[in-house]
Parts: sequence; structure tokens; C-alpha cells
Amino acid sequence: MNPARTASAGATRTLPLTRFPTVRAPVSCDDLERVELNAANDARGQRAVADLLQSWARRAVPGDSVSRGRLLVAASEHAAFAGDASRALRLARQALATGDVVAPDTRCYVVSALLVCGHLREAVVLADEVLDSRGDDVDVYLHLGEEFSWHRQAEEASRIYTLGMFRCAGDDDATEQLLGAWRRGRAPRTLDLRERLAAAVPAQGGGLD
Repeated sequence: MNPARTASAGATRTLPLTRFPTVRAPVSCDDLERVELNAANDARGQRAVADLLQSWARRAVPGDSVSRGRLLVAASEHAAFAGDASRALRLARQALATGDVVAPDTRCYVVSALLVCGHLREAVVLADEVLDSRGDDVDVYLHLGEEFSWHRQAEEASRIYTLGMFRCAGDDDATEQLLGAWRRGRAPRTLDLRERLAAAVPAQGGGLD
């Protein structure tokens, strides 16, 4: 017997079926970390993670302890690892548009995505905007300097580290960190996103569960 149908006075009437929206469970920092660490290292696996994180960001639910901005930043990074530079930039800009603060500064991830896309001039302009607004925040200098260094922009990375050492001159620990980063960045190396991925996501036997 079909429960969606009832018979009355010899006639059959179809009742509308009630559909309940699917609501995901709240996302925690542990959930985000688990998804990222269990992603397959190939482009397909990285794309799947980017898709999942983007879907979480689109449908925020009460109880989420990870901001939409953080989810979109992570999705952007995995899109870059998958080789989809334009999507990485689009997701990074969406993260910025949420207004959420993602340490050290959400704009830093837009700079990263611009570099992945090869938009050096735009990346430099935005990086300068971030540095001018953050003053002596050493984490911003370290993050941006590392990004430019990874993308074989040694001169720009050196400029950022030097500016940071000047602005953080009263903080011995910050100055030492910047000096160490500057020295490491001077060593020539070949850019390979797969190398960055291997360092960030340990090899796993399979993809997402």
C-alpha cells in the first residue's frame, strides 16, 4: 500500500510528500583538520576537498566553530593544489568578502592566490596595502615574505622581510624570525606546488572517508 495515497468515496487522492532539507552537523576545527589530512594528494582528491569545504561555507549552520572565511581560505588552498588557479583566487576573494578574519590577515590569502595565477603586480599592490595597515605584525611579514619566496620572487620577499625588520626593530624575537626567514629565502629553489602539498598534507592511503 502506498501511504501517499488515500481512498475516499471510491476516489483516489494523492497527498503531497513532505520533504525535509538535509542539514549537516556543525563543523569544528577538528573536522576541518581531519578532512584536510585525509585528502588524497592527487588533483582529484584536492579538488574534492575544495568542493566539500566550499559547500560547508555556503551552508553555515548554528554551532559551526570554523568561520565561513576560514573554510573558503582552506578551499582556495586546496584548489591551488589541484591546479585550478582561477578558482583558488575566486575562493580567496569570497573569503575576504565574508568579513571574517583569517590569521594573519585574510588579504594575505588573496595575495597568495594572485601569485598562483601569475598576477604579480596585483599581488605586490595588495601586499603593500596589508603591510601598511598592519604595522609591526611580524606574522604578516613572515607569511607574505614566504609566499613571494615560494613563487621565486626573491627580491620582493627580501623587501618585505627588510621592511618588517625595520618596523619591528624594537622586538628582538620578531627581528630574529624575519632575519632567519630572509636567510632561508636566499637559497635558490624550484617552485613545485606538489612539494608544498606534501609538506602540508602527509601522504595517506586513500581519499576522503
